[in-house]
Order: sequence, then structure tokens, then C-alpha cells
Amino acid sequence: MDTFYDVQGLTLEQSEALIWKARGVCERWWVDKLDCRESFCRQSIDMSFEEVMSRFGEKSHFVVIHRRPPIGFPDEYLEVGFRTMESPVDYFLWIVVPLERKDEVVGGLKER
Repeated sequence: MDTFYDVQGLTLEQSEALIWKARGVCERWWVDKLDCRESFCRQSIDMSFEEVMSRFGEKSHFVVIHRRPPIGFPDEYLEVGFRTMESPVDYFLWIVVPLERKDEVVGGLKER
């Protein structure tokens, strides 16, 4: 079962710092967009990390999740990301952190 971390008490600056820390130790990252004028599915796009971070704000939905896939799927990992919650185009940042680097990112965050 996945474990979600409580990020509600973090300031925008603390959240940004956590995202940048995750980016520094990540295995991979990518950006998707959702533009329902074109499609009802998210589409992977080529966007710089700096550009997607410039869209991170108070309205963004930010998550830190310890993913535990079912047996037979790839290993556990830490997922850090956000959804911009913008209209008409919504952007999603996905960061995959190897489990052995998890503590460097989550620090003192509590599990929900």
C-alpha cells in the first residue's frame, strides 16, 4: 500500500526546496500536460525543469508518495510531484527517487 506524506504544513518555499532536492537525487523526471481542448489524456512534453517549476504556485497540488507497487511490478520508489491546477492547460511534474535516497528528500515529513 502506498504511503502519502503530509505536505500541507509546508510553505511554498519549503515545498519548492523539497522538489529541487528530489530533482537532485532522482532516477528520472518528466512533465505531462493536460489540454482538454486537444485530448482528455495527459501527454508527455518536452519542458525544462526550470520552466515547469516557474508554474508551481499556491494553487498547485503537491504530493510526496512512497510507492509500493503490487508483487510482480518494478521496485518501490519515492514519487515527488505536482499538478499546476491551471486552465486551460494543466501541467504535471513527476519525479522518481530511488528508495535508498528517500530519507534525503522526506527528512522530517510525517506519514499520513
